[in-house]
Amino acid sequence: MTPTTQKRGRQPDATSKSGQIRTLLSAGMSIPHIVQKVGCTPALAYNVKARMGGAPKRGPGRPPKAGTAPSMGDVDGLAGIVAMVQNSERQRTQLRTALERIQAILADALR
Repeated sequence: MTPTTQKRGRQPDATSKSGQIRTLLSAGMSIPHIVQKVGCTPALAYNVKARMGGAPKRGPGRPPKAGTAPSMGDVDGLAGIVAMVQNSERQRTQLRTALERIQAILADALR
């Protein structure tokens, strides 16, 4: 089986509305003027503009949280386990201190 040089899916057609939008976008015309000239919806014009390139393609789903804990597969032996425990102890101490400060502020506010 030999690879083909054609892209998958329907090939762009210059006579279609999306083809006309591509041509006008490359000429530098704004979206509202393109909508009036071609007779399409603004959503179609923005969709064609997004698919023309420039912006990175977004993947599906929600991005992972920034502070996710490492899985056990990321632990490097006994030293890695000790480092994880020390890190979690440090975080626990910081959170306890923050909670005590909040508790003191609330107690002063309620007096």
